[in-house]
This record gives sequence, structure tokens and C-alpha cells, in this order.
Amino acid sequence: MEEFIEGDPWSKDRMKRKGVAKFLTQYLDATPKVKVLNVNSAWGSGKTFFLKNWMAEQHSERACVYFNAWETDFSGDAFVALVAAIKDQLHEVIGPLQEAENIIRNFTQKASKTLIAATPALAKGVIKKFTGLDVGLLSEVVDGDAIADAAEKAVEKLIETNKETLGIVQDFKKVFHELIVLSSRQRAAGGEEKPVYIFIDELDRCRPLFAIELLERIKHLFEVQNCKFIIATDTLQLGHSIKAVYGSGFASEKYLKRFFDAEFILDNSDLGAWVKANITDFDPDGLVSLGNIVKIGRTFAHFESEMVRPDPKCILEGENELDPYQATFLALALTFKSKLRELEKIAMQIDAVRTSSRTNGFHFFWAAYLVFLKDESPDLYEMALKGDTYNALVEIKKCFPPKYFYFGVSNESVHDVFTHYLNLYHGGKEAARQAINNVAGNSLGYLERSNTAFFNEYEAMRNYVSLVDLAHSIE
Repeated sequence: MEEFIEGDPWSKDRMKRKGVAKFLTQYLDATPKVKVLNVNSAWGSGKTFFLKNWMAEQHSERACVYFNAWETDFSGDAFVALVAAIKDQLHEVIGPLQEAENIIRNFTQKASKTLIAATPALAKGVIKKFTGLDVGLLSEVVDGDAIADAAEKAVEKLIETNKETLGIVQDFKKVFHELIVLSSRQRAAGGEEKPVYIFIDELDRCRPLFAIELLERIKHLFEVQNCKFIIATDTLQLGHSIKAVYGSGFASEKYLKRFFDAEFILDNSDLGAWVKANITDFDPDGLVSLGNIVKIGRTFAHFESEMVRPDPKCILEGENELDPYQATFLALALTFKSKLRELEKIAMQIDAVRTSSRTNGFHFFWAAYLVFLKDESPDLYEMALKGDTYNALVEIKKCFPPKYFYFGVSNESVHDVFTHYLNLYHGGKEAARQAINNVAGNSLGYLERSNTAFFNEYEAMRNYVSLVDLAHSIE
């Protein structure tokens, strides 16, 4: 069954992927020599969102197939899994035509023959049949006169088998092309016939051997006219996986380029857009805000005398219209220079802390800063919480130049806000009580809220550290 997004495919597009899809569609349709396109982007950057919405946009204009490689990794054979997805989804495009039934049946039959003919293990079986020896043992005794004739016959049989294999592969390509042409014609319904798009997702999450086998089969068995494969991967990670098979010195980047006719690298430089699109699972009603301001007017001309301008390093709503919690997450991500591939994991860990916290409202900043710090610098995290706090804070500020929050009357760096929480953590209820008295009437919301929480719920606030330690193991 075709998988596509109901309604406007790009209604939740925060990273300007719609324009990318339009550009790539025009490029692929106008460039016959590009039959396999690699969409390269880091893990957690929204490749699945991009592929599924691109397919949803195109499914009314052309036949499309979506294949999640990782979901079929357990099946053992990449060729069988891909053939099944193509057969089922294109059959649905074509409909119950008699011509379609014949082609689908022929496609399945040719695929089964191709699977048998193109399996390297069968060559070993041929040699063993004619010589009585395994391939591994044959090389040790091949010079012996007793099996010389048998070995020669085995080689001749392999040559003959290879010719048969080439013929079977060509038959498969022919019927696959017939299936592609019919699918394209049916979807066009008398209009312009467009190439079929086959989207392959999550390849970098598969077992290395499964991924390699799938790439080999796509390049050599499915390469026909009017068909485009779009393969989304974290190509760097896929390269590391391949090295696990062939060795650390293997040139995996060059190896992968054999399979891809072109590569497009998704732009993930706008972290604010990623945060807006992905940090959406936290219910504002259950969170304790710092009181940071993210939405301001176009001019500061009418500011009251005690108000100050936002520092240029302050994180405000921006063009992505971030809410205060999203702005907090972005401020920490930019401060700690977190990689995009790490942010989804960090968000999961923060949410894991939330699910086990027992405070009256979840102190998002307190948990988030701890998670970011532990992720980016475990040594400084340990030092700040269990060792030389003063020098830890000095080092943190030196290593991670901070972004700021805007509070109207002041700009506060993320480190200064954390320092207040950390002092309460080390000082106990008595420090919180004194802090409540000291900041009476202060308009900085985070001071009042953190002081009250540490005084009324000290053990629960202190327990955030233990929860962060546990959540750190979530990948």
C-alpha cells in the first residue's frame, strides 16, 4: 500500500524542504543519467519526513514506492524485500488490469530466478558438486592430478552458469522496465508520463551486509530507464558501517560513490528551524518557565526606563517563532555547539527526566542544562556537581561561550542562570530560604521559581541529577 501524508504534505515543513524537493524533482526528471540519488543528511535531521512528504507531493503525478530498509532488515535478503515492496505498491498504482496481472506475475517469476542465479553462494555449490570439495579446500589441492579434470569441468560449468545468469538478469530488467512503463502510464492517465520514484529510507540503520547487498542489487539489477532511486542516508555513518565489514582502512567513501550517480546534502545549518520542527512534545502547561521573553515589539522607543535592549546573543523567537522552551533548547544547543545528530538524543533524554521527575511542574531549564553539559563534557559535569564547583564553572564558561536569555530588565547568560540553580543544589533548603528573602521583589522570574522549588521540594529538585545520570544511557 502506498504511504503518503494526508492533506498538504508540507504543512509542517519548518526547514524549507519543500523547495528542496521541487528542485530535486526538476533535476532528476531532466537528467537521464542520474538514476540513483543519495540524499545525505545526519541522523535525526528529518530524512524520513523529507522523503515521505516528497513522495506525498508526487504520488498523484507519478508512480512512487516507499521502502523502509531498516524495517525489512530482519528478512535476511534485501533483494526479496525490495521486490515485494515494488510489486505491492506498483500493483496498487496500476490497478486490476489483465495486462497488469500478467506483468506482475512475470515480474515475480523473473525475480525468483534472478535471486537464485545471482546468489554467489551457488557458485560454491557448483564446485563442490563437480569436485566433492569445498571452495576453501580446493585451493590447497588444486595442483593434484587426481582432481585436475574435475576442477577444469567445474570452471567450465561456472562459465556456462555465468552466461545463464546474465541472461536471467537481462530478463528481469526487461520485465521490471515493463512494470515501470505501465505504472507510469497508468498514473499519467493520458497526461505526461513521468519517471517512477523509488524512495529508500533508513539504509544507514541496517546491518552492514544488508545495506551493501541492497546497494549492489539496486545498481546492477534495477537500473532501467524511467526509474529513479532516491536513497536517504547518513552517508558518513553508512561508511563507518561498511568499514566494519571490510576493515578500518577500507576506502568506504569511494566505494559508496560507485552506487550513487549524484549526492545532495541537506542543509541543516538552521538549528532554529530544526528545534521548531522537533521540540514539540513538551506540554507548556506542565513546565516551569524561566520567564524569559522571546517575543518583542519592532521598536524599543517606548520601553520603560528600567527596560534594556536584548543583547545580540539573546535567543528570541526569531523567524521560526520559537516559544520560550524552544528558545531555551536552542540557546543551550548553540552554547554547547551540539551536533545535529546529538540533538534528538538530547531531547529524548530531557523527556526521560521529565517522565520521572516528581516536582510540582517540570523545571525544563534545570534538566536541559544538565543533559547538555553531561553530553558535551562529562568531566565538567562531574566536577560541577561533585567536585570543585567554582573552577568547573570557570572552565565551562571558557569552553562554551554562552548565549543569553532576555528578561526585559536584564540579559542573563545560560551559565549565570545555571550557576544560580547549582548554588541552590549545593546549598540545600537553607540556601533556598535565604535566597527567597534576598530576591523579594526581584522581577527575574527564574529566581523566584527556582528558589521556591528548592525550598519546598529540595529532594525532588536534587533528584534531577540522578535522573539525568540514568537518562544519559538512552541513545
